[in-house]
This record gives sequence, C-alpha cells and structure tokens, in this order.
Amino acid sequence: MRFTVRVPRQLREMVKQANWKKISAISAGSVVGVLLLVQIFYPTDRLLPFSTIDGQNVSNKTKVEATAQLDEAYKNYTIAVYMGTGKEPVLKPKLATIDIAVNNSERISGITYPWYLRIVPSSLFWAKTGKVGEPKVVFGKNFTPYVEKNLMPSCKQAPIDATLKADGDTLVPVPSVTGGTCEQDDVIASIKKISPILTRGTDVKVARKEQAPAVTDKMAASFAKLLNERLKSGITLDVLGTLTQVAAKDVLSWLDFSSKDNDIVANVSVERAGDWLNKNIAATVAIAPGVSQVTTLDFTELSRVNGASGRALNVAATVASIQEVVGGTATQASSVTAVVPPTEQYTRTYSASDKGLTALLENYAKDHPGTFGISLVELDGKKRRASYNGDKQFVTASTYKLFVAYSLLKQIDAGKRDWSSNEDCFNKMISLSNNACAESFLNSLGLTNVTKDIQAVGLKNSNFTKEGGPYTTANDLSLMLGMIATSQNFSSVNQQRLISAMKANVYRKGIPAGVSGTVANKVGFMDGLLHDAAIVYGLNGTYVLAIMTDGSSWATIADLAKQIDTLHAK
Repeated sequence: MRFTVRVPRQLREMVKQANWKKISAISAGSVVGVLLLVQIFYPTDRLLPFSTIDGQNVSNKTKVEATAQLDEAYKNYTIAVYMGTGKEPVLKPKLATIDIAVNNSERISGITYPWYLRIVPSSLFWAKTGKVGEPKVVFGKNFTPYVEKNLMPSCKQAPIDATLKADGDTLVPVPSVTGGTCEQDDVIASIKKISPILTRGTDVKVARKEQAPAVTDKMAASFAKLLNERLKSGITLDVLGTLTQVAAKDVLSWLDFSSKDNDIVANVSVERAGDWLNKNIAATVAIAPGVSQVTTLDFTELSRVNGASGRALNVAATVASIQEVVGGTATQASSVTAVVPPTEQYTRTYSASDKGLTALLENYAKDHPGTFGISLVELDGKKRRASYNGDKQFVTASTYKLFVAYSLLKQIDAGKRDWSSNEDCFNKMISLSNNACAESFLNSLGLTNVTKDIQAVGLKNSNFTKEGGPYTTANDLSLMLGMIATSQNFSSVNQQRLISAMKANVYRKGIPAGVSGTVANKVGFMDGLLHDAAIVYGLNGTYVLAIMTDGSSWATIADLAKQIDTLHAK
C-alpha cells in the first residue's frame, strides 16, 4: 500500500527561494572573494584601472610607462609669454623648444594602493589616491640662451604709435602698442615660477618698464573723425576746367600715415595716386609731341626743323595739389600739366675723316643700348684713327687669349719653348677659344709675367693682376692687333701662326658678319660682355677694329662694323 504526500505549492516555492538565495549568496561570496584576492595581490608598480593623471589615460599602466607617457606629453606643452601690459603673447614656445623638461617620476612613484583599500570590495575600480602632486620642472642648459636670443628682443621693444588705415570709404584707427624694457634676470625668474599642468594653460607675465607711444589711440580716433568728415565725399579735381569727382574710397586708399612731432600725419602716395591719375586723367590732358628733324655732319648740326611741343600730366605736381585738400589747406585740387619737348629724328652724315669716323662711333654708341668701347686704326691708305671710350677698362672675357698668345710666342722666339709641343693647344685657344688650353698656358707663364710683357709694348691699361680682372681696353686691343698685323714684336713665322689661327676662328657673328673682305679675329663673351677684336683685310685697305660692349648684342656689333666698313671705303 503506497501513500502519496502532497506538499503545498506555497511551501515548494519557499524552499525554491531559499535554495536560490543560498546559491546567490555563495556566488556573490565567491565573486567578492576573488575580487579581494585580485585587489590584495594587485601589482604595486601598476596604476589602477580607469586612472587618469593630468588628463592622460594611464589605466593599468606600470609606473614607468605612465611616467614616460606624461613626460612625453609635457614636451609639447606650451606656455604663453606676455611682456608688460601686452594683450597678446610675444611668444608661445613648447617646453621642449625652450629646453624645459617636466619630470613625473617622483609624483608617479608616490601613488599607492594602500592595504586598507585593498580589503574593501570593488575599491579596485573606484579607489582614488587623492592629489598626486605637481610635476617637477627642470631647466636645461639651453634655457638661458633661448631666452636671450628669442625673448629679449621682444622685451626691449620700442612703442608703436597709433595710426589709421582705409576700410572701404572710411578711415579706421589702428591701435598703438606700448613699448618698454625689461631685464633678462626678470624674464628668467618669471618663467621659472611656472607650474605646468596639461589640463590648463600657463601664462607668464614679465614685468616691464613701460614706454607709452607718442600717438595715442585717442589721437588716432580724433584724426580719423576729422579726415572722414573732410573726405566723406571724396575730392573735386579740376581737369583743365572740367570738374571730376574722385571717390572717397580711392582717395583714402592713397593715404600713408606716419608720426611727426608727436602727431599723426597723412601723406598722399605719389605711386598709388599716380597709378589712378595715369589710368583716369593722363589721356584727357595729353597732347603727343611732334618730331624735330635734325641733319648733322660729323658733330655739326646742319639744319633743324622743330616739331611742336606736346603736353602730359605732371603727376607729382597734381598729387601735391591733392595733398593740399587732404591737409585742409584747399577745398579743391587741380590737375597740373607739363610741356613735353618734341622728339628728335636725326639724319646723320659723316665725312671720310678722323672726325667723321669718331662721330660715327660716338653717335652709334649713344643711339644703342649698352656700354661701348670702340677703337679703329687704319694700317694703310689714309691711316685714319677714331675711338669712343677707347681707354675704358672692360673685363677681357676671352680676348685675353691674344695676350697669352703674345707672351707664349715671345718665349718661342726666344728659344725658351718649342712650337711643336704647343701648336695643337695654341690653335684650340685662338680658333676655338678653348679655356683649358688658355688656362694651362697662363698658369705656366704667370699672371705677372704676361702683364709685364703686354705693358712693355704699350698696353698700359691692360692688367692680369688687378682684382676682378683681367682687364683691357679697346685702344689696347687695337694696338695689339696692329702689332700682329704688321709683325711688330713678332717673328714673321709666329705672326703667321697667330693670324692663321685668328682667321680660323669659329665665332663670326660680330665684326666678320658686318664687313667685306677677310677677317682675322678673336672674340670674348661672358655674362653680358660681348667683345670682338679683328684685323680686317678689305678691298680698300687693312684696318684693325676693337669693339667692346656690355649689354649689347652680336647683331649690333655686326651693324656697327658694317657702318664703319662703309665709311672706311670712302
């Protein structure tokens, strides 16, 4: 016989709840126990979870890691240095730039997780160690030099007067800046008081003996009010009886402001006002000048037919009139004009004489861009001579190779050197203007010796030893060319060797391009220098011509040579 006992439902629920509470209590106790074990044995050299220092997340970092992280962050920390009452910092250097280090090791090493908190359940997540102190500031050896170089110039600053500037059709004040001086020791002391913290800025206020500007903000504001009222409608400009209104914004844009006698003054810029006047007024008053026709023979004017004068705007005088309106001494400005003389067109003729040739050289040089030195000597026929700037020294460029050739051939004539071993390089130096050969010869001959050789035969203005040289002149080159052509100071065999090399010269855009006949020449070109020295064997006789230029062209040299050759033929 089996009996069944029915347990009431309520009793069953009570038993179930009791079992659940027991399980929960056991579980909670286990968690707490484990947590306490973790807290008790949490490493002493590691920061707690959720730790932050100076805004830096150092959760679970070792103290060494946290120290390194903070030290690195402080390198980029900036301080703002203000001088005196200045409202803007004169400099905002990073600590690393100014050689200031922040050491966090001491404050981090002092952080602890004490035993009485370790036995408090969950303290691992909420325990606070309290204030950890401020970092230690260390000033390096470059700190003082940095202050001296970068801050002291701002420390000793002249005051800046208040001024004005144009803003559309209104003038507005530009505030003054107070100046002053301070001592380096005070700057250093002020900076050494800093207590940098990453979560806040650091301002350094350096005491300074203030120096007030002569022109104050109040004075500038008063002057702005005066000019704004005076020029609110611009200015009226009388242009040959017609009144033109110049807008205020244009007039104000022309003004420059400066301090004078402890006051602010306004000056009209000739450049900016002149641009406006040239664009808007100049054409209205301009009358083109005529042309005067002038006929000359050599240096003598034979006839002149004068052209009419023209008229142009006198910008400087017109600006001066506008200045009077700005200054309040006039209510209206006037355009001022100037007489423009007629241009001159020359019909030049030249006599077949020394005077005529000289006039040709001088007039040609004056009529063309660049600087010229020209020398002409006829070796037969009428034996005329002419020069312009003949004794003006020019850097020789490669024409110096004629002088090197002379000294070399002189030694060959004296038996000190032989031709066969020097022939190839000699021809390259003269015909191809080879620099390596010329420099080799010059080094072996010596600058002083070459200078003595050429000056001994009359080239008094040629020199290899003068600083910036070598130098020569057109007259000296024509003298050397004349000696070469007539075999003076040369043996006949060496004369022919040099003339042959000159006739084989590959650079023919200058004198050879402008004359008829055979040409033996040597050119020189360097930067803006273009020189040509030539013996011309023409149908009407032989002559030597040296043209030295700075800022000219081979085409111009060729054209001049053509005109000389034409007159030589007469």
